[in-house]
Amino acid sequence: MYAYETGMNSPAYTHGRPGVGKPQFIVLHHWGALGQLFANVLAFLCRPGADTSAHYVVEKGKVACIVDPDDTAWHAGNWDANLRGIGIECRPEMDKADFETVAELIAELRHAYGPLPLRIHKEFFATACPGRWEAQRSALDARANALMKGAKTAAAASVSKPAASKGPNYEALADAVIRGEYGSGEERMRRLGNAYARVQAIVNARLLGGQPTPTPLPAKPAGANIDALAKAVIRGEYGTGDARRQKLGNLYDQVQARVNQILGAGATAHRAGANIDALADAVIRGEYGNGDERRVRLGANFAAVQARVNQKLAA
Repeated sequence: MYAYETGMNSPAYTHGRPGVGKPQFIVLHHWGALGQLFANVLAFLCRPGADTSAHYVVEKGKVACIVDPDDTAWHAGNWDANLRGIGIECRPEMDKADFETVAELIAELRHAYGPLPLRIHKEFFATACPGRWEAQRSALDARANALMKGAKTAAAASVSKPAASKGPNYEALADAVIRGEYGSGEERMRRLGNAYARVQAIVNARLLGGQPTPTPLPAKPAGANIDALAKAVIRGEYGTGDARRQKLGNLYDQVQARVNQILGAGATAHRAGANIDALADAVIRGEYGNGDERRVRLGANFAAVQARVNQKLAA
């Protein structure tokens, strides 16, 4: 039996599994050097700007889901394996209790997604990972199957699909935002990443006494200040993506164009002197955020830089 944790989330993932749909196998990892603390591994993988992650981090009695298994975690150093695999980071010491907890998780994932085969990190990337777990792959596979057939622990019997409690806990994140733990404006947007719009909507509803988000502004209202709205967008007050479009209503195109101008995103594609490789490295380090923020900040270079990022992550 283990504790299932969802309070921490890694920014190192891609929404969904583009072109694949559902996960097709499980990839075993270990977190490297012996003696590292579970909490420190979580903190490293969930830090702002992280460029590697996993779906789960596991040690005896604990499973932390830091990327929704329906999303693509950046864990295998191979883009196809990222798209198709569920990554599990295991405690490298691998004692009996660690082994049992990982087996329980695998059994639950198979209940949710079908008979996913076990793969190991070194199949996809030149690495010693998953260390001691490689020699125990067959035993782990057999134990997970035994759990599925009836030799279930209390944890395995009580949870049929991790998806029921997976991914970001938006209510808890909203609580943390209200306590001031995620800052404001661009800092909040950067730290919440793809969860920003949903969390901010919950925060707004709570602070407005449960009232819905105000209706979008009408087209060209008298006195509309496009510059002021653009600056508010940059501060993060209008969210991202669909949330921003809904809040700005018919002013969206005008305001977004001004945002792009302010942030220098209106230049011609492939601006002279732009170093696509260097920009891609900066994106991978997390310096350009994600989603709409990344698109706005890279401007006309977005497509070329994102393509290079994808190449590097798939290499």
